[in-house]
Amino acid sequence: MDNIPTKTVMRQCLQWLNVHYGDLFRDYRCKLKTGQAILLFLEATLASRKTLEDIAEHLRVTEWFQDWLNLPSISGAALHRKLEDIPLELFQEIFQTLYQAIAFHYVKKPGLDSVGHLAIIDSSEIRLPPIYGKWAYVSETQNAVKMHTMLVAASHDSVCPGKVVLSTAAVSDQEVATKLMAELNYTYVFDRGYIHYASYQQWALTGIRFVARIKANSKCKIVETRSVTGQSSVILDADVDIVEPKIKEVFRLRLVEYTFVDRKKKLVRIRVLTNRWDLSAEEISNIYKYRWKIELFFRSMKGNMNLKKLYNTKPSAVWNQIYLSLIAYAMVELIRLSTETGETCLFLLRKLLSHADKLLINWKDALVVVKTKTSTGRKRKKKRGRPRKHPEVFKAVHWIIE
Repeated sequence: MDNIPTKTVMRQCLQWLNVHYGDLFRDYRCKLKTGQAILLFLEATLASRKTLEDIAEHLRVTEWFQDWLNLPSISGAALHRKLEDIPLELFQEIFQTLYQAIAFHYVKKPGLDSVGHLAIIDSSEIRLPPIYGKWAYVSETQNAVKMHTMLVAASHDSVCPGKVVLSTAAVSDQEVATKLMAELNYTYVFDRGYIHYASYQQWALTGIRFVARIKANSKCKIVETRSVTGQSSVILDADVDIVEPKIKEVFRLRLVEYTFVDRKKKLVRIRVLTNRWDLSAEEISNIYKYRWKIELFFRSMKGNMNLKKLYNTKPSAVWNQIYLSLIAYAMVELIRLSTETGETCLFLLRKLLSHADKLLINWKDALVVVKTKTSTGRKRKKKRGRPRKHPEVFKAVHWIIE
């Protein structure tokens, strides 16, 4: 058993963390050091532990975890205090270090079809309780914070947040959009919450490529139209003049309209503005369709990275927990890229949790999925005999287990 604490899957995955890191001022005479706390919270995020007491209990019953951390036990109250005491800058530094390693892999990715790498920008709200969340007050019925995200899509299966801005939910998406735009190599994708013609004009002048959805009643003066194929979902491809509302200056963009049928079987018309004249209208429409990837990312963060359940509702603790979820997601994505499994992050996360206390070599074998199913499925047999004239009558089932 001596080799278990040094070669477990979880330890190997988190070995880049300095477990015994201690802050000179915050960790003075503290039992729980900053490095130990970060690792405890990160393991809890990956394992979706719902409460601080669950984290403390898992440590108490896991011997190899105790040996690794050099920490036999800790209370939920100590974890509660520590989460709000760790400086946010430390979490941001860890996340940026991980993303730089991920970006190294993304450079080799081909992008999405022929449109290259995309940067999808959107935000997601995280609700806070009625009383302890008043510091993020929005309305009488809502207290919430926002995670504004620039999601880099390097291929169909490779997405990771490249930059994140946190705020209370009262901050509009337009206020922080430019803070998320740093690279010129991406095509930025926006939904209707980011309509701002002055920004569109500035981006067009500075060479920032973008595709932004506008409303059905947004006014655009059509200058020139291009023909579209009858088999395509695109119904309009045109150059349009846009009037900047404040200074009344006119500038030109490209308008692409296409239709699709939603889940309710309703025909929906999408209108997008862009400054990419080098792509076809079908490619422009595909770019906006890829915006759905950020919705899947937010769903994964809340469902798989434990962002829905907050351990502490103090402002600093909330910001820290959001970054813990981001670090956990980035770590799994980096492992996926490094192992070259070809599977999704969710698959890798499940394997990681199942083999957390196993030897690393066993985990690598578990990543190789061998398909054993050879059947084409159960064939449906035709009904025989005369059709039933009357519905089948069921009797009440009395089942007693003593």
